[in-house]
Amino acid sequence: MKKMIGLFVCLIFMGLQVVNAQSKQISGTVTSAEDGLGMPGVSVVIKGTTIGASTDIDGKYSLEASPEDVLMFSFVGMVTQEITVGQKTVIDVVLETESIGVDEVVVTALGITREKKALGYAAQEVGGDELNTIQQTDAVSALSGRVAGVQIASSGNMGGSSRILIRGANSITQENQPLFIVDGVPMDNSNYNAGGAASGGGGIDYGNMLNDINADEIEDISVLKGAAAALYGSRAANGVVLITTKSGSKGKKGFSIDFSQSMGFERVATIPEMQKKYGGGTIVADEDGGVNGFATVTVGGQTYLHPQYQVDESWGPRYNPNVNVVHWDGFNEDGSVKETRPWVAPANDVEDFWETGVTSTTSIGINKSGEDYGMRLAYKYTDVDGTMPNSSQEKHDFKVSTRADLTDKLSVNGSITYVRTKAKGRPEIGYGDNSVGQKFFQWGQRQLDYKRLKNYKTSTGEPITWNRKSFTDPHPKYADNPYWTAYENYSDDMRNRFYGNVSASYEIIENLLVKGSVYGDYYNFTIRERTAVGSQATPSYYEAAREYSEFNYEGIVSYSKKIDDFDLSGLVGVNRRDVRYDFLRGQTSGGLVVPGVYNLLNSVDPALMNDITTERQTNSVFAQFAVGYRNMLYLEATYRTDWSSTLPGFENKYSYPSISGSFVFSELLEDITWLNMGKLRLGWAEVGNDTDPYNVQKTYEYNGDGAFMNKPRLGVPDDLLNENLKSETTRSKEIGLDLNLFNNRIDLSATYFDNRTFDQIMPLQLSQATGYASRFINAGEMTNKGIEIALGVTPVRTKDFEWNVMFNYTKVNNKLEKLYNDLESLDIQRAPFGGVFLRASLGDTYGTLWGTDFLYDDAGNKVIGSNGYYESTSDLVPLGSVLPDFTLGIRNGFSYKNFDMNFLIDIRKGGKFYSLSHMWGMYSGMYKETAGVNDKGNEIRDAVADGGGIRLEGVTGDVVWNEDGTYTVSNTAANEKYVSAAGWGARHYHGFGYPSAQSVFNADYVKLREVTIGYNIPKSFLNGIFNSARISVYGKNLFTWGLDKKGFDPEMAANGSGNVQGLEGGLQPMFRSYGFNLKLNF
Repeated sequence: MKKMIGLFVCLIFMGLQVVNAQSKQISGTVTSAEDGLGMPGVSVVIKGTTIGASTDIDGKYSLEASPEDVLMFSFVGMVTQEITVGQKTVIDVVLETESIGVDEVVVTALGITREKKALGYAAQEVGGDELNTIQQTDAVSALSGRVAGVQIASSGNMGGSSRILIRGANSITQENQPLFIVDGVPMDNSNYNAGGAASGGGGIDYGNMLNDINADEIEDISVLKGAAAALYGSRAANGVVLITTKSGSKGKKGFSIDFSQSMGFERVATIPEMQKKYGGGTIVADEDGGVNGFATVTVGGQTYLHPQYQVDESWGPRYNPNVNVVHWDGFNEDGSVKETRPWVAPANDVEDFWETGVTSTTSIGINKSGEDYGMRLAYKYTDVDGTMPNSSQEKHDFKVSTRADLTDKLSVNGSITYVRTKAKGRPEIGYGDNSVGQKFFQWGQRQLDYKRLKNYKTSTGEPITWNRKSFTDPHPKYADNPYWTAYENYSDDMRNRFYGNVSASYEIIENLLVKGSVYGDYYNFTIRERTAVGSQATPSYYEAAREYSEFNYEGIVSYSKKIDDFDLSGLVGVNRRDVRYDFLRGQTSGGLVVPGVYNLLNSVDPALMNDITTERQTNSVFAQFAVGYRNMLYLEATYRTDWSSTLPGFENKYSYPSISGSFVFSELLEDITWLNMGKLRLGWAEVGNDTDPYNVQKTYEYNGDGAFMNKPRLGVPDDLLNENLKSETTRSKEIGLDLNLFNNRIDLSATYFDNRTFDQIMPLQLSQATGYASRFINAGEMTNKGIEIALGVTPVRTKDFEWNVMFNYTKVNNKLEKLYNDLESLDIQRAPFGGVFLRASLGDTYGTLWGTDFLYDDAGNKVIGSNGYYESTSDLVPLGSVLPDFTLGIRNGFSYKNFDMNFLIDIRKGGKFYSLSHMWGMYSGMYKETAGVNDKGNEIRDAVADGGGIRLEGVTGDVVWNEDGTYTVSNTAANEKYVSAAGWGARHYHGFGYPSAQSVFNADYVKLREVTIGYNIPKSFLNGIFNSARISVYGKNLFTWGLDKKGFDPEMAANGSGNVQGLEGGLQPMFRSYGFNLKLNF
């Protein structure tokens, strides 16, 4: 913390300068060299500032500038021009068509900028303007569909987490997320899912730590893969995402203010289809005292009908408006009957529980620049009213950045950001006591009116729930009232984060530069969770505090020189990384002594405590050398050695080399006018992935389950540590082709890559006789081979209209090549209630779902047993990988005069996911399929003898099992047997011996991810108050097509940023959002 404050003080002193300027009005017309017509929408900016204007429909502009200012005229596809103002008051400009689109520079490893055509590896950037066409909640999900080779999965929860994979998953058990670097600062991106949320087992998704990045401040994002990331050594196995934020620009004098205001509204978009014909309970036979399927009770001499309150299923009576019953809320507080109401479908159904979420975002950026300095001060305030009742989030984001030339040889720069995030009522996900999604879509009673459920407690604070234990006992049996959950059993959390950098560079002699930098990232994060007295679960209070800090100290010496036809550059550097993590948690035990008091001292039994501290250090040296010949041949080599404290002392040193090259063959084909640029490239690299602290030497840990004779207990960990553990290694190769054709009308980048990760760090299960559960070893090998294509096309470009299309295609073939000795599979995670496992299996794709499957005959028909239900395999078999076959993002951009429109389509093909909600929802009669009409035209819930029931599609036959586990099916015939709807629904539960594959679905989708319509207000309407103004409207996640199971979106099974994916244990709805945005510059 003191270090971060020190950085802040340095930045303040670095930015103290005052500038005065004389200005005058400049006007003119910008025309195209192609047709001589005026060009609307051309950006006219004073170099080194954000002060500027845009040309109107006739190509005319005007702005104030000083004689020493340089005006920059730029437009997509045209050559940028720079003109010094001098004594002129009228400046007319003719823009030429840009001939080559790859002379641009891109940001590469260590923040080094290089010409794109010189790179021997794939490089793709996304500009901040493109990212922020809509209001983005986080920088990770904003990349969805925008970068080839990148796969994104987002949870959709308020402040929830997102997962990003670059060229597939490389590690079986270690981190597969890339390294994120913001302005040189390596950012921690931990995902703190409470409980078993990551496996669908219940808990709260508190989001990625990367949510602390202000998307409005992003200048651009570069995604580094393979050889491009090798300079980051043991942290680069999964690629690197480089984020450059807006900063003060040195140059001409100027002052400007950027302002934006956005409002977004969020509503439920996708939930499972629920049946609307039958209410809660099970049919009560008349001989058991029932009437019309209801239970009866006599109070005060009067007999009442009532549903089975204690049952959390919906196999009850069919709706009948002529039948009146005592509903769950038909009681007075003294327990007497208050009213009866008709037995009908609810007027306010489950989707009405979620409210309209509202997000308000206000941003302001102040820029000040001079000849030898630049400063930027930015602030953003985000206020969220969530879709879950009693949920909210508030975020403050402050940033100051500055850079200055103190002398002709010495320059300094730096930035610091402070983010404070406070949230309340984040929804629990997965299968848990406080997961309202699990209660809504797995168990429940369908006659519930959710407006009435808002009456969730009595005047004395006692809970009122639909799931009464009995007519005379109002306490919850299985489920709390969802509003009780929202307002009494909520969580809250707060995070304070500082991150920033300060650096100084000195030019010793011409082109020889030495640079020293300090990069820091620090946060503290507190969480509180409560379960109130009166809840179905045991009352409790949980509190956790985390503190994380990482500081990197780096020194670099670089040199560049042009000698005849050769361009030479190189650098050497050193880095030291210090990381500390502290975790303190406590939880009550046995309940709460005093209701409503949430404090660890209010525990009935001694509170359970845990305190963890970890530290790690990595020391590194690295070097890079690059040479170019006649702008045609390029070669780059890098080398890095890391010494990691988390590995054994005798084997903690690992080296990571890379080499890449490119051949710009278009330099030899200058006569081919339509070929603006053509390049072949080749890259090879070796990078690593080390382990967590304290996985090497034997240690003891405190047992948080209580003390013995008032003494804390120590114990050995469950895992036997390995003193010979070494780093995972990923060896990558790639070859690619880049083409730019027809004056930037077509731009193609295609890459084939081959990644092989060996010496995998994985747990090996041990015999219980050893006293340990497992031991970490180096074993196993996994490959990722695939192609990625980024294709940009401009089909139409005229004076007033332009249409641009960008395709980003990724296909990855993943395979687990080796494990350990005769080990054939490794369980990554078990779904709640077992039955389905997420496994890494030899010879198969990583992350494969295993469960029981249908039996099939030779023609592919499902086999049905003599009881009329599906037959099942006796053993677990692979049901499909959770990874997609390919992803495709298609972005279309249209501009007409001052109007523009953009939309992004996100496509995923292949992969599977398992839905626990579907299994239990079918079991409990909640879903539409359980109340349909059969092929006879009768209700399937009618008795089979009365023409009801359901006939499953498939064949009957004789099944013979062979000794090797295979089977044969003979004497097949079409199934003609009808079974009861309730029996069919119940047999979706795998525990009864039926296929768990019934709840495994394809993860395909086509999503209209974003739509934006914007208008740049003409300068003539701004009356000189503003330099520019823009208003836009947007929609996000508007439509989804191609779902295997209607109402079940595969992104509902996105469980945080970890390796556990494809297991849905208690879904939250998917939401669509709409909003508008206003941007001003003055």
